[in-house]
Amino acid sequence: MKLKKQLIGAGLTLAAAVLLAACGKSASDAKTYSSTFGADPTTFNYLLDYSGDNTAVVTNLVDGLLENDNYGNLIPALAEDWSVSKDGLTYTYKLRQDAKWFTADGEEYASIKAQDFVTGIKYAADNKSQALDLIQNSIKGLDDYVTGVNTDFSNVGVKALDDYTVQYTLTRPEPFWNSKTTNSILFPVNEEFLASKGKEFGELKPDGILYSGPYLLKEFTSKSSLEYMKNPHYYDQEKVTIEKVKLAYVDGSDQDMTIRNFESGAYSSAGVYPNSSNFAKTKEKYKDNIVYSLQDATSWYYNFNVNRQTYNHTAKTSDEQKQATQAAILNKNFRQAINLQLIVQPTQLSLMEKKLLKILFVTHLYHRLLYKLETRLLVRQSHLSW
Repeated sequence: MKLKKQLIGAGLTLAAAVLLAACGKSASDAKTYSSTFGADPTTFNYLLDYSGDNTAVVTNLVDGLLENDNYGNLIPALAEDWSVSKDGLTYTYKLRQDAKWFTADGEEYASIKAQDFVTGIKYAADNKSQALDLIQNSIKGLDDYVTGVNTDFSNVGVKALDDYTVQYTLTRPEPFWNSKTTNSILFPVNEEFLASKGKEFGELKPDGILYSGPYLLKEFTSKSSLEYMKNPHYYDQEKVTIEKVKLAYVDGSDQDMTIRNFESGAYSSAGVYPNSSNFAKTKEKYKDNIVYSLQDATSWYYNFNVNRQTYNHTAKTSDEQKQATQAAILNKNFRQAINLQLIVQPTQLSLMEKKLLKILFVTHLYHRLLYKLETRLLVRQSHLSW
């Protein structure tokens, strides 16, 4: 099945096939995958954005040079073959010649060419992509181009040797370079389509992008639904066994509802969590069909900026306000209160613990500093290469 891994959420997931069969679903339903999503995509511009909520959608719609199989191994996607120079600096990819760009209606737009990969990197560099740090110091000459030392993109180490051969020259050997090609900043884009869309490229609607992947986006309604249909012209379509994907928005406020919908046959899979009120019962009932999902390749963390110098993105203008904000951040009790609230979810607490937490937070300091003063959290995402 070609369904990308992002469609199934982290945590615990119910394997649905056995339950759906027991519920008496018809054979035609085996071609439809129904589940949930918890956050709206904000853009389909896969070359400039690197949010997980967005790439979870786009990677089902657009292919890169390589992709990961079910075991994490790198396998061909748009590249049918590749080679690496002896010094580890030059990667050459031969593109498959049957890969095409399609519109949201499934109409062929153009063949996918090597120049599409060059266009993608230039567009990402010119528009300061969020993911530039992944490749800026890897591809020869790209850092100079981004920083303005060199303004001629032809000096950057990505070349279309012919219509179906793209070559990357690196600044230093990176044995993990192939794994980077699965990231959307290295995906191709059709230059003519990109120019025709301008700033509207990647808009949150089906015709905001072209498609080269296993699915076409048919519908997206904010905080409601996402729907994909199988791309009937996809080069690897015989491996795409799911023909329709229907995702319903769930904000997590009613975790029991997800299980109820799964049991009614509305969902093919459903995330279950230890803090859900019916977790123990669900675990016992479906113990043979619970899959513990693996940790992905992303780590999230945050830090307090204890040496804050600027207040450009806040409403704090006076020296008194800035000093009060700094005092709050330097207060250990304040930082611990924030940490506790972020780490411990209320549904995980007993009644006594909830009362204790309320006592901790309902204080003059908490209200005065947490709600009236704006702290600046440095939120970072660390992308690890396999």
